[in-house]
Amino acid sequence: MCLQSLPARACDTSPESKLHVLIDEGRIDNSIGEVDRSVTSSSYSVIEADRFRNSFVNLPEILEQEVGVQTRASGGEGSLTTVVLRGASNEQVIIYLDGVPLNDASGGPVDLSFIPLNSIERIEIYRGSTPLELGSPSIGGAVNIITRKVSARSAVQPGSDQLDTNTQLSASAASFQTYKLSATSALSYKKDDVLFNASYLQSKNDFSFVNDNGTQLNPADDRVEKRNNDGVKQLSLLANWKHRISTEYDTELRLDVLDREKQIPGISNSPDSQTSLDTQTFNILGQLNAHGLWSKNTNANVKLFATGKQEVFDDSLAQIGFFNQHTENISRKAGSQLFIQINQQQMQWKLLTGISRETFRSESTQARVESGKNTRSQMEVSAENVAYFDQQRFILTMVLRSQWLLDELSAVSDGLGTVTPAFNKSYQLISPQLGAKYRFNKRTYATANVGLYNRAPSFYEIFGGDGLLLGNPDLKQETSLNTDLGFTYDWYKPFSWWRDTEVYAGVFYNRVENLIVRIFNGQGVGVPKNISDAVIRGFESSIKLVPAEHHSFNANISLIDSINKTDIRSFSGRYLPGYYRQSFSLRYSYSLNRWLYSVEADIKRNMYYDRSNLLKGDDVNLINLALRRYFQHASIDFRINNILNENIEYFRNRPTPGLSLSLTYNHTF
Repeated sequence: MCLQSLPARACDTSPESKLHVLIDEGRIDNSIGEVDRSVTSSSYSVIEADRFRNSFVNLPEILEQEVGVQTRASGGEGSLTTVVLRGASNEQVIIYLDGVPLNDASGGPVDLSFIPLNSIERIEIYRGSTPLELGSPSIGGAVNIITRKVSARSAVQPGSDQLDTNTQLSASAASFQTYKLSATSALSYKKDDVLFNASYLQSKNDFSFVNDNGTQLNPADDRVEKRNNDGVKQLSLLANWKHRISTEYDTELRLDVLDREKQIPGISNSPDSQTSLDTQTFNILGQLNAHGLWSKNTNANVKLFATGKQEVFDDSLAQIGFFNQHTENISRKAGSQLFIQINQQQMQWKLLTGISRETFRSESTQARVESGKNTRSQMEVSAENVAYFDQQRFILTMVLRSQWLLDELSAVSDGLGTVTPAFNKSYQLISPQLGAKYRFNKRTYATANVGLYNRAPSFYEIFGGDGLLLGNPDLKQETSLNTDLGFTYDWYKPFSWWRDTEVYAGVFYNRVENLIVRIFNGQGVGVPKNISDAVIRGFESSIKLVPAEHHSFNANISLIDSINKTDIRSFSGRYLPGYYRQSFSLRYSYSLNRWLYSVEADIKRNMYYDRSNLLKGDDVNLINLALRRYFQHASIDFRINNILNENIEYFRNRPTPGLSLSLTYNHTF
């Protein structure tokens, strides 16, 4: 029997399997420094690996299936894809990899298409407030991606002399000349666990779409074309080594690298376009966990990390930007973080400190464009007190975060001859937060949060980049007061014929000062600007139920209003661009024996490209079908995506693929 409702989710046939609940308390054994979901008052969702592994889906598609989450893609496979949480922009949402933020001072939206699902163990989504364990509080919330751990141990106990191995191979073929190969190998021996993962993706992305030639209101010159110069080649590698020193101490070392060659189509979709963006990234993380550091009630986690990204953007023929460009952007970041947790009978203390330093350099072969090295140094000291009342039914959380940032920015001149002189700027960001959670029983509870959050503008927003985004050196930091209320009510077998049901509902209200909004012109090129104020408010709800043994059903609804409160009369009271005000999703699956049949529908309405609300974005009407067959050591997954064949433009003049097919074969040794 399979009780998962999503097409990509694997089928759990164990008698104990139940519906994956929205708020999952204690299902996963958290390591030191990971978020304790039984305590946190944050609204969140957890996505398990079995939900997406061994199927041709990507990270944005999986995130879209959660309440309050929207993603925006700029093309086919491997194209820039960003996330929006509760109407907050992608810059206001921090993406973490094993608790280390991928957002950096160089800025730019974190491209979700960089992260292959084959290397992920689970995904945690925190909407509206960021738990202390993650650090770096953000206005919109956080997405924490946990990389794969060793899964070789089955009957082998830790410390056993027996060598246990596990290997998985997966191959996919899809529309638009798309192919994907991935392999994972894990081994466990005595006190060591090692995992290797590699994946390769290649796609031409030559899907058909209607080219309106830049005249949206004149259908006479529209024509159906193949997408040109949108191909991608991507190789990603992950290595993870965990060593148990003793029962009190264990270490973990993780390295992942990515190499991508991405073509960038021109606005006119010319077959002669040669614009490209080549990217190489690396992430290194070392961790030490100490159980019972000073006493049995004190635990600690130490992280040392280093990240790097090198991008080469080639628009030498000026086919995207206003002028010819050939730039190389290099960013490096290194830092450390210490987390200490002290458990008492009716109270818990959490302390987090961290330091990091990042450098960003942009070099160009064009004589008119010059930039030196920019640096951002950051220090954070945060504390959290968790107090229990009413026999631990009522949990009160008080958090105080302090961040100090120092930017040292070099002089830069852009292709238009505008010179931004060198300057230093510092920020002191104080972020208090109060959260409450009342548990009526283990699976039914109410939550409430109020907090103050800040965000300093990134180098990317100050200087621009990759031809699609210009810079603005006059930007101010954003400040937001976030509030929300949530309620989760869970039934398990309310009737003999009714298996499981969970209902979640929440409301939120955020007021943002000096909000940074990216304004796009008719060519799809944007510039960030501060507006005086904005109000983001909304309602979200989710229902997950299993009405009978072989059936499961999920439904989400998100209603969001982001109101521009600028002093400019023509924009005041308008909706902020870049998100859908109404979002609905329905998913149903039926399982029988070793077959799983699934259907899902995603509907979105009312999105604008501009602050004046004159350029209305495409409505979304996505319907997907999936069929999966399980064998003893293998599975076959077949998907039909976007049955209505709609080329949705989340970004103006950047269509996404229509109808597509995929077939995936997976084998475990």
